[in-house]
Formats: sequence, C-alpha cells, structure tokens
Amino acid sequence: QEVDIVVAPCRGFQSAEATLAEFVNQVLPVVTFAISEPQLSPSDQAELREIKEKFSLPIFFLRIPEAGSELSSPKNPTKDKSPLHLQLLDLEYLSPSSPCGCGVPGSSMLVEQLEKLRLLSSFSRQVLQQHLVEAATRLSEVHGRCLNIFINQAFDMQRDLQITPKRLEYTRRKENELYESLMGIANRKQEEMKEMIVETLGNMKEELLEDAASMEFRDIIIPETGEPVSSRDIKRCIQQIQELIISRLNQAVANKLISSVDYLRESFVGTLERCLKSLEESWEGSVHPPRGLERPREGSMHITSNYLKQVGIWGLGTA
Repeated sequence: QEVDIVVAPCRGFQSAEATLAEFVNQVLPVVTFAISEPQLSPSDQAELREIKEKFSLPIFFLRIPEAGSELSSPKNPTKDKSPLHLQLLDLEYLSPSSPCGCGVPGSSMLVEQLEKLRLLSSFSRQVLQQHLVEAATRLSEVHGRCLNIFINQAFDMQRDLQITPKRLEYTRRKENELYESLMGIANRKQEEMKEMIVETLGNMKEELLEDAASMEFRDIIIPETGEPVSSRDIKRCIQQIQELIISRLNQAVANKLISSVDYLRESFVGTLERCLKSLEESWEGSVHPPRGLERPREGSMHITSNYLKQVGIWGLGTA
C-alpha cells in the first residue's frame, strides 16, 4: 500500500546516491541492487562505497542472469562462495555470520537464484521493522528525558516547599532585628540632637538676649513716653523675638546637624546593607537552582546590597 517504485537513471545521467538523496529523507526506502555480471565492476564498487558512506542502508542484491543463460549456483553454498558474495563481504554489506547470504536483521541480503526472489518480502519487512525500532527507541529516549525533567522538578518543588517556610521565618527574624536596630539608632541620635540643641541654646543665651534687646520690631510703633501698648502688639513682638531666636539657633546648629544626619544616614544604609547581605548569603547557601539551569555568575548574587551601597554613597556625597 502506497509504495512507489523508483528506477535509478543511467549512471552517466545521475548517480544512484544522488537519486537516493532525493527520497531518503521523505520516505522509508527499501533499496534493491540488480547485477547481471558474475561480479561487480569497479564503477559498481565505487557506487556502493558512496552509498554505504552517505546513507548506511541495507540493500537487497539480486543476480540477474543474461538472456538465454542460467545461473550456476554453487554446489555447496556453505563452503563455496561466489566472487560476487566475496566482493560484498569485502565491502562490508554482507555479514560473515550468514554464509548463505540470506542476511540477518538489519543487514543486506544477496540472492543469486531467481526462485529466491520471494525473500524480498521478508527483507522489506526487516527493513521496515528496523525503522520502527529506531523510531520507538527515539520516542523512548524523549519519554525518558521528559520523565527525568518532571521528576527533577518535583524534587525541586518539594525541596522549595520545605525550605521556603524556614527562609520566611529567617527573613522575618532579620526584619525584626533590622527594625529594632534602626529604631535604636534613631532614638539615640534623636537624644543626641536634643542635647546638642539645648547646649547650643545655653551657650547663645546672652548673645540672644542682647540681640532681642537691640532688635527693631517691624510694623509696631512703641511710644517713647512709656505708655503701655496693646496686647496684640505684645503678641507680635513675642512672635518676632521667637523668629529671631529660631533663625539664629538654626544657623548655629546647622553644621552640627548636617554631620549628625550624615552619620545617621550612613548607619541606616550600613545596617540595611548588612541585613540584605546576610539574606543573600543565606539564599546562596540553602537554595539550589533546578537541574539544567546555571547558577548566577560570581558577583551577581549580592546585586541588591551592591546597589544599596551605591545609593548610600551617592546620598552621602550629595548631602
């Protein structure tokens, strides 16, 4: 069923290997090679060598007698081998384990009697069975690879299910440690800044009193006769004196606050960087990538902490 018989053109027009190349990738070829001479010619041998080198296909060799002549088969095929048989043995088409040349599964076959032409049916069956075995083998390999992938993914998923809760617990603990550390730094620096402001205000007390006594109030008229002013003007005077004290105090503590804030930022960034680095190292030590995937390159594991470090350096440099 659905069999095409292809007769190769004359050798001078197109070689047999070129004809095979047109069909071998599209069909399942069953190759026959008919010979009318007692032995192969040099061109026949060269052609068979090319076919074996390029395709490595089993071939059904058939000796055809010339018109009006009959083949003289060997009297004892197991001991006396024809020149054609010896040539095919030399070309490694026939198997030495089959003295009669009837072929073994997967090898070529030689028929030198026309009444044995019926062996072409069994040869074709062997060739098709060989293709079926190869296809089944490839399919089995693909199935095996798929099963290995599924099994490996299942193991990886199970491992992740076991590791993820521990990793989340570790991350939560690190988060609490980070929060407590940052709050401690903030509270400590806040008290230091309060003490610095109080100390600066105490040192500037006399100077501030002198500046407040000699200041000129804006939009307020104070009578030179010593008459009392309204409560509204008194409130405005108090407000202007407060503004004077705050502005002088800001100027006095500005440089000290800048250095303190820089130190505070550096402490925060350093604490965050250490926490992230600890988390990244724990990931590197406990989590394994799925089989078949490459691990991250050296230096890319701590990319988050590296970026945080760069942000901290930039912030400190532009404060």
